[in-house]
Amino acid sequence: MAEEGQGASAFPSQYDESGMTSFDRVEAELRGEQLKLVCDLSTGSRVEVVCNVGHDVAFAKGQVARQTEIEYARLQFYLDDKLMFDPLSFNDFPAIMANASKEVHVRVEVAPPIPE
Repeated sequence: MAEEGQGASAFPSQYDESGMTSFDRVEAELRGEQLKLVCDLSTGSRVEVVCNVGHDVAFAKGQVARQTEIEYARLQFYLDDKLMFDPLSFNDFPAIMANASKEVHVRVEVAPPIPE
């Protein structure tokens, strides 16, 4: 006895026409738009971080710390000369959300190393 419509399943597919699951769609909504941070460090170097507006400042600081091998605790991000606190997401900053290009320049102050 053959099943109707070869490959038919008793359950609907969890993927939509674009190949995303409902969980993928929720996650993408929470992440928000892609954001490119151009980080000008007080050491004179420049680092770019690509993330999403739903990420927090701590995520970007971690990326800069990895790329530059500077300790995370020594980094402070500033947008328009205002400190960007770690627990805040980039979507908490009106200047970022109003920036249509989502390319944002931030100043990164690097504190001197703590003597051992």
